[in-house]
Amino acid sequence: MSELKPIEIGDPERGLPVLTQGSEGVVVGNILDGEAAPRDFNPDIVKRSVVVAGHKTSVSLEDAFWHALKDIARERQMSLRSLIAEIDSNRRGGNLSSAVRLHVLDHYRRRCGALDATAQR
Repeated sequence: MSELKPIEIGDPERGLPVLTQGSEGVVVGNILDGEAAPRDFNPDIVKRSVVVAGHKTSVSLEDAFWHALKDIARERQMSLRSLIAEIDSNRRGGNLSSAVRLHVLDHYRRRCGALDATAQR
């Protein structure tokens, strides 16, 4: 990985610096580098409304997964709605929230080479 660059997010008065690299994801990028997740993310599961294939539904995700998903969409230059629809159409059972988490996990495992190594075993 190349060097991480600090950016300012959150409350500017508190100056909450968070390390990230481009669109790699604030939390996952730090975890891949062996750092702890920032404390400013809500660890609780939050239900968010989304529209998939013209139907309103919801996904229940922790903030870390939600922000990582948005980073993946930005990196792929697609809307969050389109990425969620793609994940929904490719899932093999299970619920949409689980499919989103697995997609995020697979994305970052591929990025760090872990998925390729596991597939070869």
